[in-house]
Amino acid sequence: MECAQNILNILKCPNCDNGLYIKDKGLKCDNGHFFDFAKEGYVNLLLPNQKKTKNPGDDEIMAKARDIFLKAGYFEKLRNKISEMYDFSYKTVLDAGCGTGYYIKDIASKAISTIGVDISKSAVKIAAKNDKKTFYIVSSIFDLPIKDNSIDCIINIFAPKPQQEFQRVLKNGGFIIEVVPGKNHLKQLKETIYQQEFKPIVEKYAFTKFEIMASHKLTYVENISSISDYENLLKMTPFWYNGGQKILNNLNLMQITFDFIINIWRKK
Repeated sequence: MECAQNILNILKCPNCDNGLYIKDKGLKCDNGHFFDFAKEGYVNLLLPNQKKTKNPGDDEIMAKARDIFLKAGYFEKLRNKISEMYDFSYKTVLDAGCGTGYYIKDIASKAISTIGVDISKSAVKIAAKNDKKTFYIVSSIFDLPIKDNSIDCIINIFAPKPQQEFQRVLKNGGFIIEVVPGKNHLKQLKETIYQQEFKPIVEKYAFTKFEIMASHKLTYVENISSISDYENLLKMTPFWYNGGQKILNNLNLMQITFDFIINIWRKK
């Protein structure tokens, strides 16, 4: 397992905050805390006391479905727009809540170094198999194993928003690229599953301690090509466990609205 020195320089031990270095196919700190590299190449830095459940985050079903659906290209317009809105060249980029690595893998070809962090071991395992340029870590983004003021840019796509932690790890003048769902995102699924008028998503700013630099709305409609794609879309969302399984066989929809808001924030 190779780990670029610039990535090692910004990682810290989740137990004691000391720096980490490669030792015997894993990462070790001067206090003797050791973390094995998984065969896929990622490292698990999530401590037992940071878990609220045995296997936190997306389960294996959700992670596999997300990987297949994203690879089918339905979110490609969003990925391309993110690349257009920010110059990742010569940057150290952290994907906080990276899931299966769909977005950070694209950025890895442009940035000097990329790190993907997610609490879901199932998702990170897939991400590490798909992308050998990015360093993947299983960890909570509310307690990142990353040193202060060490990240140039954070991408935060459909993920929790620990504002204080992002402030800590971002360099002064660093940026956050945040993607949140717009009010019409997946509206056809919501209407079909709940069979009643649903409350639209309230679009609001999340980072009160950062300066908003740009905001862009991206909305488009896609034809879903197969029932298996519908199934994977449902499985990668909470809809699967809230009525999605029941409607799958009766689903006659051919089009789905994808609605995103992309915000760029700067650390003051």
